[in-house]
Amino acid sequence: MTYAHQLTRFVGIDFSGARDAGRHCWICIAEATGASLHVQACWPASTLPDSSIAREQALTALARWIARQGPCLIGCDFPFSLPRVALNILDYVEFCRTFSGRFTTPAMLRAACTENGRELRRVTDQLARAPFAPGNLRLYRQTYYGIRLILAPLVLSGAACVLPFQPRHPGKPWLIEVCPTITLRQLGIRARGYKGTGGDAQEQRARIQAELTAYGIRIPQSVADKMLADRHGDALDSVVAAITAWCVRDHLTPPDAAVAAEGWIYTPPTISQRSN
Repeated sequence: MTYAHQLTRFVGIDFSGARDAGRHCWICIAEATGASLHVQACWPASTLPDSSIAREQALTALARWIARQGPCLIGCDFPFSLPRVALNILDYVEFCRTFSGRFTTPAMLRAACTENGRELRRVTDQLARAPFAPGNLRLYRQTYYGIRLILAPLVLSGAACVLPFQPRHPGKPWLIEVCPTITLRQLGIRARGYKGTGGDAQEQRARIQAELTAYGIRIPQSVADKMLADRHGDALDSVVAAITAWCVRDHLTPPDAAVAAEGWIYTPPTISQRSN
């Protein structure tokens, strides 16, 4: 039995790089019991100790919180790396150490991830059919602040292991890159139209929550209420990120090491793959 198989605690983080990131960055905690996953709680990063809605304070508080979590697998909804041409450094620790100096602003990162007006994609983005590239106009701030304020401090302090770039050390939290949109697609759950204030969007969030229970996910009413009430879908996405971590717990070694050296989006098997 591998150590990964012994993990029982799973965390999902729906990330935000907005100025008020504390409002939109949500955290979910879940525990595995046998063949099922029990979602315990979810909350916005602004409620962490010494946090606020402001980006720097909220994300710094989140990094401190992650460092204290001990053994767990954490699915984070933001790119952990850049396309190879922009990555330019094979060693991930060195990448984190030099990141802030190389990219002093999010705009510099976006420019490095664009070539002749085309957004560069990693191989994993193509394989997983990710909706956006790391430098996409809608995503580049998440990429920038996720690496600068979350991953770099954790990697440089040795407080966590970032997969697949670093070895897995027992006793530390392991972080993996996930994408809730991809996960819902892999599980056969339609993911469109669940973000918004209208009744239709609420119905879609309720539908997704109900369909997740078919996969052995137990969601308490207190969390279900938050998933339904949060019009941005951040609470729901944090739950799906935690579910993703649980689904891939025994598949943490990417099938292609050369491709994964550029980054890896961890995704559950599709319905057809599970039936084989």
